[in-house]
Amino acid sequence: MKVLNYLLVAGLVFTGAISQAAPKFGAKIVGGEEAAAGEFPYIVSLQGSYGGHFCGGSLIKPNWVLTAAHCVKGSTIKAIKIGLHSQKDTTNVEVFKPVKVVANAGYPGSGTDWDFALIQLDGNSQYTPVELNTTEIQIPENNTELMATTAGWGATSEGSYGLPDKLQKVEVPLVTQAACNKSYAGKITDRMICAGYTSGGKDSCQGDSGGPLVAKADDGQTYLIGVVSWGKGCARAGYPGVYSKVNAAVEWVKTTIAE
Repeated sequence: MKVLNYLLVAGLVFTGAISQAAPKFGAKIVGGEEAAAGEFPYIVSLQGSYGGHFCGGSLIKPNWVLTAAHCVKGSTIKAIKIGLHSQKDTTNVEVFKPVKVVANAGYPGSGTDWDFALIQLDGNSQYTPVELNTTEIQIPENNTELMATTAGWGATSEGSYGLPDKLQKVEVPLVTQAACNKSYAGKITDRMICAGYTSGGKDSCQGDSGGPLVAKADDGQTYLIGVVSWGKGCARAGYPGVYSKVNAAVEWVKTTIAE
């Protein structure tokens, strides 16, 4: 992550992708590592005008992607790639162009709140969209077991300008809003969710912006619970990663897609 900045480089189911059920989330602990090919079929790579990856996203419908608003503000999206694992290997990779880009109206442009954006694709993906979490997750104090996973092609260390060729993933514990606010001097709103180890060492970083934070419920279903947004540095002790909280934006997502 950039210091107090974004992670950008240079029951009922709504249309099959937004769950109204109340999933129960349990624990699963793994370390950071290269993801398996196809492990995150819904992850998206936003490619800039220079032809390279600059932000992530999540396929939430066959022709809609959820990402961060700061990824689309002032940026030109040349292509949206789905099914990508290695940035150098285009086997089974779908390439789309944006038809419509909508940043959440609550996003202040230079701030951090309501950091959501939707991108409509010029075709339908054959990959499986991720389910959106619609309920508030109850995070215990001093949590060490309620885990979430984030993935992306972002930097593997703070300040690094080189991005990995292959998709990386890391699993981190969710952090209560109260604890996260202590780290960030009260800047964490109800539209944000935090994740990371107190000791640091595992986090998202530059280039991961807009990508998914997912959690697996006890029923085995994976839900998108956050969008990579901002933080202080990368994996710094005492500063968890900050993600836009998906359940806070579900109604906006429904309304925007229906328009």
